[in-house]
Amino acid sequence: MPRMPSKNSLTSGLDRAAVFLSGLCLLHCLAVPFALLFGPVLGHWLSTTETQVHWWLLATALPVSVFALARGYQRYPSKLTLALGAAGLVVMFVGVSHIFNEDWEVLLTAIGVSSLLAAHIRNLRSAHSHG
Repeated sequence: MPRMPSKNSLTSGLDRAAVFLSGLCLLHCLAVPFALLFGPVLGHWLSTTETQVHWWLLATALPVSVFALARGYQRYPSKLTLALGAAGLVVMFVGVSHIFNEDWEVLLTAIGVSSLLAAHIRNLRSAHSHG
């Protein structure tokens, strides 16, 4: 009979997926300026799809992150981890929605992703130190 994954391994898997998504988003954010310098066609494509990619990544990151951070908090309560994750998601939303200005999208998204990444790493470390 196949063994069901434990709740802890499910949460760790979601945190790992969220770390991967955050890294992918950060890589995309950082690639745009370099692509504009080194490849006009690639730079144009990246800059015209940037907001769409950020919305897609946010839509993917939101449920994964909320679930993983909530599960992590249930097992190893850390208000700092929750605050970093929530702040990251809010800052990502503010950046991609152009509330301040479209020019701030990349910077705000990179800051939000970094905060969210830190929260998931804290979640993973808590699970490993208690597991």
